[in-house]
Amino acid sequence: MSPTLTIRPFRTPARGVAQVPGSKSITNRALLLGALAAGETVFTGALFSRDTRILITALLALGFEVAADESAQTIRIVGLGGRIPKTQAKIHVGNAGTAARFLTAFLALAPQGVYELDGDEAMRARPMAGLLEALTGAGCRALRADGQPATHFPFTLHTSGRLGELVVDASASSQLLSALLMVLPLSPDASVRMKGTTVSEPFVVMTEKMCTQFGRPLVRTSEGGWHCPQPGAYQALGTYAIEPDATAASYFIALPAVTGAGAGVRLQGYVKDGLQGDTAFAAVAGHCGATLTPQGSALVVQSWPDLRGGDFDFNDFSDTFLTLATLAPLASSPTTIRNIGHTRKQETDRVLAMATELERLGVKVVPTAAELRADDKLSTLTIYPDRAALRAAAAKGLIEIHTYEDHRMAMSFGILGSYDLLDDGRPWIAIQDPACTSKTFPKFFQALEALRTKFVAVAVDGGAASGKSSTAKVVAHDLGLLHVDTGAHYRAVTRALLDAGARAEDVASVLSALAQLRLGSEISGISSIVTLDGHRPVDASLRSEDVNAAVSKFAALPAVRNFLLAYQRSQVAFGQAAGFAGVIMEGRDIGSVVLPQAEVRVFLQADPLARAQRRAAEGQTDAVAQRDLLDSTRATAPLVCPEGATRIDNTHLPLVEVVAQVKALIQSVARPA
Repeated sequence: MSPTLTIRPFRTPARGVAQVPGSKSITNRALLLGALAAGETVFTGALFSRDTRILITALLALGFEVAADESAQTIRIVGLGGRIPKTQAKIHVGNAGTAARFLTAFLALAPQGVYELDGDEAMRARPMAGLLEALTGAGCRALRADGQPATHFPFTLHTSGRLGELVVDASASSQLLSALLMVLPLSPDASVRMKGTTVSEPFVVMTEKMCTQFGRPLVRTSEGGWHCPQPGAYQALGTYAIEPDATAASYFIALPAVTGAGAGVRLQGYVKDGLQGDTAFAAVAGHCGATLTPQGSALVVQSWPDLRGGDFDFNDFSDTFLTLATLAPLASSPTTIRNIGHTRKQETDRVLAMATELERLGVKVVPTAAELRADDKLSTLTIYPDRAALRAAAAKGLIEIHTYEDHRMAMSFGILGSYDLLDDGRPWIAIQDPACTSKTFPKFFQALEALRTKFVAVAVDGGAASGKSSTAKVVAHDLGLLHVDTGAHYRAVTRALLDAGARAEDVASVLSALAQLRLGSEISGISSIVTLDGHRPVDASLRSEDVNAAVSKFAALPAVRNFLLAYQRSQVAFGQAAGFAGVIMEGRDIGSVVLPQAEVRVFLQADPLARAQRRAAEGQTDAVAQRDLLDSTRATAPLVCPEGATRIDNTHLPLVEVVAQVKALIQSVARPA
């Protein structure tokens, strides 16, 4: 058990880009489908956690070629089209439910295989009977140490390689059904039929969609079954992008509810209509008072003006019910969460665990923890808000939350502990065994801490090819800042002026063209992109020969610089509204003119030869010496090193070191006191 972690309440509104890892559910399904495909697939944005490492280790033990690069968040696997290299192996699945269920069905494809499978104590209590019974009907035998049929871990699985008709009771977990659906296409005569109904239907839909993505669509029958019209090996996809985890995102949707007015959290890469049913939590949050703004491939969450309760059915996205449950004590009305009985047989009895810990905080829950212990069929929880009771409990001292080795308990109460209950910054909640988050989100508490920042403006100046863009983009990505390239602004305006027939030496023509030009902004990833009259200019047109030749001439004109000044300054407010932790703006007069009050000002420089070589490597033809002369000698806002700016000479300095220096400067001022 890891040391207890005291949660420090937020004294300032949460702000920045939440660094959410890849989905565990998608990563583990992708790994299995990749192993069943014929050929190589590289998964990008993959989750590296306890559960995914267990599955990777198991595939390696079975003889598959798997190469993982955690720093790049990629996993490469060479699939063998349904063949399992080793017919004997010992595999330990820990408490990884997806790995346990998926591997068991996967191993059934091996002719005459003998596999010893076990898990930790919690896994031994989790439902497996429905899956093992289905495989027994297909000729497999799962035996306990005494030779009797097994219904739980541990067991030895004797496989036949024949599937046939698979009849499964998946009422306890949708993973039992998903495991069979993924192996279904590998046997020509196989079919799957479900007895009764299953919980968490969106996870079944996720499995179906991913089977289709890998080239083997499944068809549902009217009798509640599935078959594959075109059975065979899955198709290797070359590359496959893993969606960020929607369940993990729920914690950062909830965070602004507890950190006060002015919060702005940006969930980058949030896919509303993707594979994950847990995105439904956003609708619940909206009903309860969250301010949610979709913005391209991101979701911006601002302060919740009012935190309301309600009555919600969480059957289809039950992993997120704990997030709402820990907000409920702060709501203005009771919160009822229904159809979560199946979560009582997950990492722990989550309904009982939540009720127990809320009662320790002084919160009234119905049914009570005692009633839940007496009846394991209860599947609804009502939570009554009472901030006074919370304060009374906290007044007695720090309250340690028992996590029951459950990652979602730890993360959910981490959000509640971020609330400044005592209004003086004193901690009131501590999390026992915080490292249990390694199951799905190893760096959760670091990601939470990273949102404890004040909005910061960063100015990066320098001559042509001095490394402004490369540095600013990496820093923006790492620290959750909005990247603004003012050089692109001047190129865009130059493009528009040339297209309008304006000439730099004819100021009247420039003024006439500017009067007709409307500038706007849109976000692409972490960068603000200028739009011209509502349209985004084609990047190639901004790097054309005529723009290269004219941009410095137009940029030297006071009319052009004044036209852009207000727009460039507006990017600060634009970044705040979009939920970024700050703005990093690059150009030639940022620290001196555009953002003279920027908290961090950096001037990058390098010798002319090095910069000329960089420009040539980019395929650009403009001469850096000429650009420097024009930029530094213009009458309006010339290129200078702003007073008080930090000079960094990167002639011989690698990008990683430049980035580290700039990040250190920003972090020294971004943390609130």
